[in-house]
Amino acid sequence: MYFYQKTPLCFVIGLSVLLSGCSLKREALGADNEIRVICSEIDKPAVITYLKSIFTDTLYCPEPEPYYYLKFSDPSTYTALNRQAQVIVAALDRDPGNPGYNLVKKMLPENQFKEMETGDPVILAKNVNANKQLFMVINASTKEQLFATIEEKRDFIREQFHDQFIDRQSRFIFGDDRNKKLEDSLKTEYGWTLKIPWGWQTIRSQSDHSFVWIGKEMPFQWIGISWEAGNLVNDELSVGENIWGWPASHYGSIRFNEYHFSIEKSQFRGNNAWRAEGIWETIDLKESKGGPFRSYVFYDEGKDRTYHLNYLIHFPGSDKSIFMRQLDLIVKTFSVLH
Repeated sequence: MYFYQKTPLCFVIGLSVLLSGCSLKREALGADNEIRVICSEIDKPAVITYLKSIFTDTLYCPEPEPYYYLKFSDPSTYTALNRQAQVIVAALDRDPGNPGYNLVKKMLPENQFKEMETGDPVILAKNVNANKQLFMVINASTKEQLFATIEEKRDFIREQFHDQFIDRQSRFIFGDDRNKKLEDSLKTEYGWTLKIPWGWQTIRSQSDHSFVWIGKEMPFQWIGISWEAGNLVNDELSVGENIWGWPASHYGSIRFNEYHFSIEKSQFRGNNAWRAEGIWETIDLKESKGGPFRSYVFYDEGKDRTYHLNYLIHFPGSDKSIFMRQLDLIVKTFSVLH
């Protein structure tokens, strides 16, 4: 295979050319929150340090959960794993006895292999061994050469993996089995649209209170949407007070906890917005529940309204980060009709 180099930095995104020809590829396998890392044991510590400095996103549930789990495998497993959705093959130690070094040397053309040893040690390609796949190669002569690329490449690598997640998950979430009946009902009654996957249903819909609440089980998930007249997002203090009191006044049974609560300026589909996230918990301690939440608050000038979109999950003992990211995709389909 050959990874086309399109920039002076040798940082590559593009289709690879397989030596075996142009046979049709199947879709990549594996979970979208797992990255299969193939390297030898001698290179593993440096590779872990590098990748953890790139993939820093963490969800507090309240225990921290990474957005991506790094699954390490020996170079001998490459043939069995090279069709996974997200693959990183890495080699640093130049010892000819290093199986990771031999694998990378076998994969790349000789001139590209040598260029990476002295130049840019990281390349990224799409659809190398399967469709809907990200494939990354690390070929560095030293740790120092590799670590020097962290600041330069962090945002770009994260963006590519994030776009991959959106592409693969959107096809899964927003397929033909959407709840279009509920979508059409909300559109007609409230003048906004939201793509709603199958299995979601209305918990509460109150036009007189400008509030819609939908939910889904397995795992337990909520999305709440409210709106008020005027621009209520001018300063952080007023927005923070609004968000802090929002769950009790709308859901009634829960509140937000101070643990890892944060609020910051953000964007929501082209609108200036505030994003808050943290931990929610039930008010009634007899039925203690909790988990992560996120809220977006933004002002729509066309309607002269401030919208608050909140989503949360309760899934004790199981991974929640991938479901929260799915919820984020759903919420970001929200659009006000003008």
